Amino acid sequence: MSGNPWPIANLWMTLYYLESGEKRKAKETFDFVVKTVGKHYFLGEQVDNSTLKPNWIIGLGWSHAMFVIVLEKLYG
Repeated sequence: MSGNPWPIANLWMTLYYLESGEKRKAKETFDFVVKTVGKHYFLGEQVDNSTLKPNWIIGLGWSHAMFVIVLEKLYG
């Protein structure tokens, strides 16, 4: 399968796993997003599969807003 993962999609999955009581899976999807931030801690629109670095547009407001929402629900 080709294509690159989207951090916002992983954050949506994190919310889904939290709501369905699957905290381990939620932590895995959230940790993936954290591992893929850029050098200035910005999320990319996509993540390059081969490097796990942000790809395409970097610094999307909705991805960062979702990150804060998930962070609060996961650790708040």
